[in-house]
Amino acid sequence: MKPPILRRKPFRLHHVQTLTRSFWGRKGDEPVESLIPQISEEWHRGVEQHPDLHRDPPKSVAILGAGVTGLTAAYQLSHFSPETSITLLEASPRTGGWIRSLKIPTSKGSITFETGPRTLRPWTVNGIITLNLVSHLSLQSQILSVPKSSPAAKNRYIYFDKRLNELPSSIQGVLKALQLPVLKGAIPSVLTEIFRRKRAKDVEDESVESFLTRRLGANLTNNLASAVFHGVYAGDIANLSADALLHTLYRNERVYGSITRGILGVQEMLLEEKLLEGVYGSRTAPLLNRLKTTSIYSFKGGMETLTKRMEEAVREECDVTVKTGVKVDGLRYNHEISEVEVLGYDSPHNSFDFVISTLPAWSTASLLPPETSNALFETKGVTVMVVNLFYDKPNMTGYSGFGYLIPKSVPLEQNPHRALGVIFDSDAMPEQDERQGTKVTVMLGGHWWDNATSIPSEDDGVRMAKEVLLQHLGITEEPVETMASLQADCIPQYGVGHAGRLRQAHEDLMDKMGGKLVLAGSSYGGVGLNDCVRSARDAAFGVAAGRPMTNLERWAFEEVWIPKDMP
Repeated sequence: MKPPILRRKPFRLHHVQTLTRSFWGRKGDEPVESLIPQISEEWHRGVEQHPDLHRDPPKSVAILGAGVTGLTAAYQLSHFSPETSITLLEASPRTGGWIRSLKIPTSKGSITFETGPRTLRPWTVNGIITLNLVSHLSLQSQILSVPKSSPAAKNRYIYFDKRLNELPSSIQGVLKALQLPVLKGAIPSVLTEIFRRKRAKDVEDESVESFLTRRLGANLTNNLASAVFHGVYAGDIANLSADALLHTLYRNERVYGSITRGILGVQEMLLEEKLLEGVYGSRTAPLLNRLKTTSIYSFKGGMETLTKRMEEAVREECDVTVKTGVKVDGLRYNHEISEVEVLGYDSPHNSFDFVISTLPAWSTASLLPPETSNALFETKGVTVMVVNLFYDKPNMTGYSGFGYLIPKSVPLEQNPHRALGVIFDSDAMPEQDERQGTKVTVMLGGHWWDNATSIPSEDDGVRMAKEVLLQHLGITEEPVETMASLQADCIPQYGVGHAGRLRQAHEDLMDKMGGKLVLAGSSYGGVGLNDCVRSARDAAFGVAAGRPMTNLERWAFEEVWIPKDMP
């Protein structure tokens, strides 16, 4: 018998095999509409008509935080349960959270600076859920897409050994790339991975650095992997959780003994995700067809186009009460009436059937009575300085691609300002600006500033960014426009033991908040925008059914072992 595979509920393999062959085996010019399988009537009714939604919809729901997660939760909940009264509370004067697009007028045309996320990837499970949202918001005409064939999609760089090392984007490029300093020793590391001893059975989690060093060696881990994690999490792989952030690889080591042996297992484990992609494809087929050759996309007015449109929709179309400038002081659960009171919200009706908190885990924890869930306090965030620069001349970087990342192994003298990476915005999204020139974004800080006694000012950030570009790319010209934004605690860090802490938080909140406090956002199941949209959608779906939950159930329940040859 073949070794078992590790899967999560609820789908069995025989539900999805036909779907994955048809949806992912299609030819490039075949329309998506013709390939959605007729697997069951329930799927074709769509999630809004799922029978779970007709159990016991809540009368009132409060949502804390009006960033992309809170706005999505409000929008989705209003569609899943139109009869529910929804109140969206935001402490700041504006909605949108970390997403902010600033259009700067100049004499030669406008340019757009992004202070937060700037592009989205469509072809993941969560990416297709976001596309479904984009389609419902009628934003198709605002999309700017970058094809997979463009340099921005293919060319990625790592700064190492005082130079930019281009990572391979094709099989043909692998041999050339293996000669680069950053990939030194890659072939022996990969070929011997299958023979390396797996971790002890009693080890439930470890750092990304520990795991990858054991499987692939120190060079690839420190020179390549640490750079990638700088770009996504602004974090230190010595502290980040392998189980949380490399879950499939980490589980495959336990099941198969190595990453390499687990490749077939990965294919089977992804079947559940492919089912979801097919289901959403049936609802968003025209947009999927349009973007089938797309690597990344954004919007003509920047990423804030999405959150502004959602705010407009929830206010005017969904009849959601949106309150900005409201600082919530606490949350108190009333066991007798099974409602959550929102303290600090000055309203005659400040008690709700459910509260969805999209605040960071540590902020949510601070609102709860003492000892409600100490596990939530243990997640921390890192601070990043985002510096936008625009130069009058085009092609100032000397490279064509998405940008470059900087690994932790680069010595201090080569990265004195602790930059995490540089994005070549002019290449990544060339149609967004009216003015011709070179636009780049430098990201500074992250985990490097965890123990800093002081954080640079925004003026210092601009100076530091210019010095980074001088040292790494030789850019001596002065930019014509600059902007620095200090994003305090903007990216939650999934430290070692993250999954166990979420499991404990689920138990605590079910016990002490009656399953009426639901969590969503970047502190739990992914820090990307697509992850936040998925988290919000899942929270809204569960709350609309009126069932007690925390939205941490995926960490709370035991995983299901299903033999690969099960019919």
